[in-house]
Amino acid sequence: MIYLTEGLPTYVEVNHEKIELNTDYRAWIEYEQLMLDENKTDNEQLEKILKVCIKDEIILESLEQLEELFEGFLWFYALGKDFKENNNRKEEDSDYEKPSLVYSFEHDWSYIYSAFVECYNINLFTANLHWWEFKSLFESLNEKCLFSKILSYRSMKISSKMSKDEKKFYRNMKKIYALPDERTAEEKERSFARSMMASMKI
Repeated sequence: MIYLTEGLPTYVEVNHEKIELNTDYRAWIEYEQLMLDENKTDNEQLEKILKVCIKDEIILESLEQLEELFEGFLWFYALGKDFKENNNRKEEDSDYEKPSLVYSFEHDWSYIYSAFVECYNINLFTANLHWWEFKSLFESLNEKCLFSKILSYRSMKISSKMSKDEKKFYRNMKKIYALPDERTAEEKERSFARSMMASMKI
């Protein structure tokens, strides 16, 4: 599908029936947080995710339908990409290195808000954005805004080729802008997948 001409998706299909989604970007930020929250029970996670992500109450008649729904959620969250396929490719790639976790919607909210105002003149507190719109803009923030610089600091690899002053500078920046969650992006992704699978078994 050519989304630029045909519009962005608003539903997923379960057992050949359309399930209308809450497409607002806030819902899918919350979805990400819920899937990574290890303090909630599987039942609490499932109940909250269903409430956040779909518009109307639905009745699922089997585990297979629940699995299909959660696969649809992951597809929508990943902007139409195949979550399982991407994971398999990473594992098979011998040159693959664990990426560092470089942002958090929870802890970076003020930087993200300011970046959207600076780059797009969009106020995220009042904006009406589809999740795919938001994520596309989020991934394309210009390198001059503070948030982009913070991401650069966090992901910067300090090498022996750097001068003493450069090493000191980047170490300081990493310390100043460090996230409280020490897990890598891959570790959070695995946690995300485990939460999904646990929810499917309910």
